[in-house]
Amino acid sequence: MASVSSDSVRLMVARKAYVATTGVLSATFGIPGRSDIPSDEGSHKVVVAVLDLEADLEWIYVPREKESVFLTCKVVNSSEFTLLPGEASVFMDDNFVSKGQIEHVSPNDSFKTSLGVDSSLRVTYPSAKTLNRTATQSGFSFIAREKQSIAAQFQRITIRNSRLTSVSDLRVIDHLPVSTDAGLKVNVITPSGLDVYQTPGSTTNPDLEGKSKEMPWTSVRKGVKARWAPLDVGGEGTVEWRCEIGPSEEVELEIAWEVSAPVGRQWQNI
Repeated sequence: MASVSSDSVRLMVARKAYVATTGVLSATFGIPGRSDIPSDEGSHKVVVAVLDLEADLEWIYVPREKESVFLTCKVVNSSEFTLLPGEASVFMDDNFVSKGQIEHVSPNDSFKTSLGVDSSLRVTYPSAKTLNRTATQSGFSFIAREKQSIAAQFQRITIRNSRLTSVSDLRVIDHLPVSTDAGLKVNVITPSGLDVYQTPGSTTNPDLEGKSKEMPWTSVRKGVKARWAPLDVGGEGTVEWRCEIGPSEEVELEIAWEVSAPVGRQWQNI
């Protein structure tokens, strides 16, 4: 692909571009001065404007999908320019990261883009430990007392920050099983304060059926909080943590639960 010479680029960067007209899906920009563009069948780039926009960084880790932490940023278009839909080349520290798509972004609107994997955050996600036992369910009569098979599972998630700076907003997403059968009961042990019957979409809590319903945060310890995530994040039973990790420090998250079922009853954790 041909491009405009560096001298021309420097001249165009110095010019004060302006928005000539705007439409629902289009915009026309005015660039003072002249630009030499070859009249061939190739594509050529012309600098319209160089914008200095603020970005909020967020780290996202979904261990069940991939044992890597991804860095994303939310950018607010604080300029007068409308950003049109198209392909974007993403660079970080002058290094090419990836190509992505930017949707139509009006002034004062925001958009998100991925900055790729952050290799400075090292993660450990071993297989969950399982402990099976049998207990007798209490009842009002001897006949009502039934033996229950209880499977307890414990999962540990460790993230180490090898940076020399703090990670201020790490988001971790994992899942707990949710029963749709009255004969199977799920009890959340850790994180404490999460009631499986209060998860968004639960039939026992119709007030929380909205896909984007926000649940309150529960403090786990200093720098770590947890909650049930909205349904549009990962569906029912999705747990979300927000963490802060200091330089050269690590955070350890724990998730544990029990599933109770009548002895001999088969069930599967999916």
